Amino acid sequence: MRRVWTVLASTAVTAAFAAAPATAQSDDQGTTTDAVATPTSTTASGFQRTEERTPRAGTPLIANKLYPMQGRFEFSGMFDLSFGDKYTEHLGGHAAVGYHIFDSLAVEVFGGYLAGDETGIVEAVRQTGSSRGKPVADCFTATCEPQLPDMYQTTWFAGANVQWAPIYGKLSAVSEYDLNFQLYLRAGAGAEGIQRFLNNNTFDTAQVVPSANYGLGLRLIPFKNVAIRAELVNYTRINPNVEEHDDLQEASCTDGYVQFTGQTPSCLTDFSQSAMFQVGVSFLL
Repeated sequence: MRRVWTVLASTAVTAAFAAAPATAQSDDQGTTTDAVATPTSTTASGFQRTEERTPRAGTPLIANKLYPMQGRFEFSGMFDLSFGDKYTEHLGGHAAVGYHIFDSLAVEVFGGYLAGDETGIVEAVRQTGSSRGKPVADCFTATCEPQLPDMYQTTWFAGANVQWAPIYGKLSAVSEYDLNFQLYLRAGAGAEGIQRFLNNNTFDTAQVVPSANYGLGLRLIPFKNVAIRAELVNYTRINPNVEEHDDLQEASCTDGYVQFTGQTPSCLTDFSQSAMFQVGVSFLL
């Protein structure tokens, strides 16, 4: 009798397992579920990989910025160094205060001081007098100034600019740390204090002239309240008249300088282009 019950139990269990797939298949065919299967693919090594879902339309590349800039004040200290100098060179620094209206738009005011000097080519000109115009009598004296444009040095500068940062990204410095950054364009206007060095080792009367500035900047944001800035900025202004040693030339060009093309003189405006490399640290509040 015990053997009979054992045989019947084994038969019942086998029948139950055999019926399970058929029931599951029947349920799958007879019912509808809301679940959506996740697409998969098989790699060459035999592992299954779940494919990434396509982002929703309109989703920005970086949806959540680690350090949003909107509504924050920025206090900066910058070191300034001129490059690509022709007749004058500068070294100094400035401070700036900015406000980020949006993540990609900011306004800033700035002001600073520069120490200027003449480049080596001007020193050679002063020693030889090779750019003093026609050999008139007063140009053989030590007080005869070179007839060169762009001889004014900047002593101080101040102004304001608007910054537009269309690019925000992250640099993976190490596997677990992302260095956030902004790449921005800047443009603005202001004023500069300028003066010209003379042959008698003094400066002429200081003057104030309007100027414009434009450039490209990079803001690295390693921490929430600290940023490192680097900028390439061009400052443009119009210098005062270059006094000609020839009275007739000076009478025909009182707001610029005379340049000859062959035997034909032309009166040109003395535009000054000063390219600056600016780098510093900002504190964000």
